[in-house]
Amino acid sequence: MKFLKSFVIFSVFLVLTRVPAALSAEVIERILAVVNDEVVTEQDLEVAMAPVVAQYRTRYTGKEFDEKVRELSRDFLNKVIEDKVVLSEAKHRQVIVKDEEVDEVMADVRAKFPSREVFLKAIGEQGLTEKKLWNRFRDQLMGQKLVGYEVKSRVSVSPGEVNEYYKAHPDEFAQGDRVKLRHILIRADARFEDEAKSLAESLVAEIRGGRPFEDLAKSTSEASEAKDGGDMGWMEKGQLMGEIDEKVFALEPGQITDPIKSSLGYHIFKVVERQKFSVKPLSEVRGEVQDKLFKEKLGVRLDAWMKNLKKNAYISIR
Repeated sequence: MKFLKSFVIFSVFLVLTRVPAALSAEVIERILAVVNDEVVTEQDLEVAMAPVVAQYRTRYTGKEFDEKVRELSRDFLNKVIEDKVVLSEAKHRQVIVKDEEVDEVMADVRAKFPSREVFLKAIGEQGLTEKKLWNRFRDQLMGQKLVGYEVKSRVSVSPGEVNEYYKAHPDEFAQGDRVKLRHILIRADARFEDEAKSLAESLVAEIRGGRPFEDLAKSTSEASEAKDGGDMGWMEKGQLMGEIDEKVFALEPGQITDPIKSSLGYHIFKVVERQKFSVKPLSEVRGEVQDKLFKEKLGVRLDAWMKNLKKNAYISIR
């Protein structure tokens, strides 16, 4: 239930906070389709499309925007129809959603707005009232509860399936040569070029003379990771710029580079640890594989379940 509630809150919050008022300045109740005893209105479609339309407004304009929205409406109409098919089945199966569950979602959404007035203005711009929004939450929770029971709860992944997938897809879990790095940056744009180079060379001499790299990184480096002693974590071969990559991967653990010049200034790297090409052990990726297989099986079962529901439903698109 916690996951369902969070999903509903996130989805509706996106709609209420990211859609321009002009999109739904008035309530539009034109019926687009009938699904059993449920109707799909133009407002249902607008609310479902709203987060994506908001993104499109930042990317497209004019005729291109209009065409993209028309394409989007065709895709989303099918999605809204499927939601209504599920809702109709949930009502037929008498799925119970307590008022307290819906009230909790409403309270959480209201809390994301600075005031009740702002909240009411936001839902009003979408042609919604508190009662209509409450009913939408109830319908979403009903449908998601049914999907959870009929689909999600009936999907499982066995340890054997995880093992088989891991053995059959070794390339997915390969990791190349990688090094754990610390980094010091002396910016040339903050001082004269010769001064920056001289400072970097003096730091290299101090480190090779026994000064801890991390101490000098904290006190001298102008890189973002300076506060962490220059810790960059693990970097795979090819992730760094050409010359830096070449020089770093020529080092052994404990060694440092001479100052390397870039457009930012002068860099000094220390290889803390190094690992050769390997395949991640199953113990490290078991959860990742299980999640992947679960999602794949869930998708297959959901598609089959939905097709069966639609086959037995009355659907009329106006």
